[in-house]
Amino acid sequence: MFENLSPMLWIHFVAVTTALGIGVWQLATPKGGANHRRAGWLYVVAMLLGNFGALNSYRLGVNLFHFFAIVSLVSLFLGLRAMRRWRATGAPELLRKHRINMGYSYLGLVMAGVSQFATNPRFGLAPEMGPLAFWGSFAVVNIIMYAAGSWLIFRDAGPATPARAA
Repeated sequence: MFENLSPMLWIHFVAVTTALGIGVWQLATPKGGANHRRAGWLYVVAMLLGNFGALNSYRLGVNLFHFFAIVSLVSLFLGLRAMRRWRATGAPELLRKHRINMGYSYLGLVMAGVSQFATNPRFGLAPEMGPLAFWGSFAVVNIIMYAAGSWLIFRDAGPATPARAA
C-alpha cells in the first residue's frame, strides 16, 4: 500500500496524519488556553508541511488537488489572521471567523483523507475506476461531507452577532 511512496508523499502523509490527530484534540478539548494554543501551532506546522507535500506531488501532474491545497492554505491563513486580530481587538466576530476558518481547514483535511481512502484503489476500498465513476464517487462523497461539516462548523462557531444586553 505504501511501498512506492516518494519521500515527498511520505512527508505529506505523516504531516496530514499528525494534523488529523491534533484536529481531533482541538475539537475535543477546551478552547482558549495554553494547551489549545500550543496544539494549534503544531496543527499549523503539520498543515503547512502537508500542503507543501501535496503541492510538490506531480505524479498525476498539476490537478484539482493542488487547487484544494491552495484553498487549505488560504483557510489556514484566514484563521490565523482572525485570531491575531481578535487578540488585538477582542471583537467577537473575529473569534467566530477564526473558528469558521479553522473548522474549514480541518474539514478540508478530513474530506481529502476520506476521498483518498474511498476512491484510491491503493487503499483497497475502491476498485480501479474510469474517470466518470471516479469523479462521480469523489463528488458524492465530498458534497455529503461538506454539507455535514458546514452545518457543524456554523453550529459551533457561535452567534453571527453578539447578543445585546437588555
